[in-house]
Amino acid sequence: MPNWAGISAKQQHEIDRLITSTPTRELPTYDNLSYQDFLSNHLIPNHPFLLSSFATSKWSSSHDFRLKNLDNSTALPNLSALRKYAHHVVPVANTLRQEFSEFERTEKALGEVLDLWDIDEGNGLYVKDWHLMAEIEKEGRGVKEVYQVSECLRDDWLNPPYTPDSRIITSETEVNSASTSDFRFTYLGPPLTYTPLHRDVYGSYSWSANIVGRKIWWLFPPDKLDKVKDEYGELVFDVRELQDEGGAIKILQQEGEIIFVPSGWHHQVVNLDFCISINHNFFSSPTLSRIYDTLCNSQERVEEAISDVKEMIIGRLGTSDNAWEKEWVEEVQGLLERDAGWNWKGFWTTIKQNVEMPPALDHLSPTIEMRNKWIYDIIERYETRRERIYLEEVQQIIADIKMVVGSFSNINTEHLK
Repeated sequence: MPNWAGISAKQQHEIDRLITSTPTRELPTYDNLSYQDFLSNHLIPNHPFLLSSFATSKWSSSHDFRLKNLDNSTALPNLSALRKYAHHVVPVANTLRQEFSEFERTEKALGEVLDLWDIDEGNGLYVKDWHLMAEIEKEGRGVKEVYQVSECLRDDWLNPPYTPDSRIITSETEVNSASTSDFRFTYLGPPLTYTPLHRDVYGSYSWSANIVGRKIWWLFPPDKLDKVKDEYGELVFDVRELQDEGGAIKILQQEGEIIFVPSGWHHQVVNLDFCISINHNFFSSPTLSRIYDTLCNSQERVEEAISDVKEMIIGRLGTSDNAWEKEWVEEVQGLLERDAGWNWKGFWTTIKQNVEMPPALDHLSPTIEMRNKWIYDIIERYETRRERIYLEEVQQIIADIKMVVGSFSNINTEHLK
């Protein structure tokens, strides 16, 4: 039985169906996972796995956000414990109202949402992408009041380097750019609230820890998407409407478990109970080529979408010199940042910051030789792109990266072949 009273018999039937139709787990589940095994068996080959509830057993939230449920092994959500964050303004999706490829979205004080749930209302509301960790740090406290990141997951190039204690916040760290954005999210919502089929930002990896409740995941590798597209080639919203649910790898994630979603894998998630989860989107050097490819594809879509603008620029400036091309590149890069969340400047700045100040200790990261080879692989690819001629600031960033990682000719890569 779910850990939430406000559900109908029809909803309970759907929850029971989801559970009984989920096959025996195919993915490996570890109590402990060394970084080297994580790197060799999951990061580089891009394969999913789970960490058992042992990984979250000592988290503060595993005790503070749960109430013992005498009727069920799944805990009850301790909404009272969340009241200390009632002043946080959080994104809220109404999963009963679809708008195009997402749900109706609003922003509310968390306290308003908790008030609704306390009286068994707002059963379709799902708090998503709540920057709880960033808010805690801005208030001068450490994230240890909620969680601690598993050691194998600390080589994270997308988020602030993990520290359990209070972080010094400066005007520089608060700059809103791709390289300093926060992708540490907290989610909470009643049974059957869900996230539709999607791929994570930038084609990144992600991990998601269930603090309270259970979830069903549908996972799709990049080469297994044919069955989840409609007649126009667009992704379906809800795979439950498809025969065989699109042929997904279907996983029931238990309370306390952490699931790792590989780079570029599409997925859909449904809460079976009232769920509280903590998620990180992240990437690191093993997936730089995939992140690079995703950005290239995003730029191609932008260029196609505004091809008429290119013709207008050429018509105004002519083609006798490169003035038209410089303006075109600048136009594309500006729109790319708005559409994809970053552009080439943001991408290379992120790499520069992470090679200058690595986010994890040496034994929790690939070797320097491996990291540098992956970086040089994408530098060589980028330097064949014509727009680099006009992006002088990006050229300087890449020069700075080369200064840090050294000459590629001095890197021994025989063991990487």
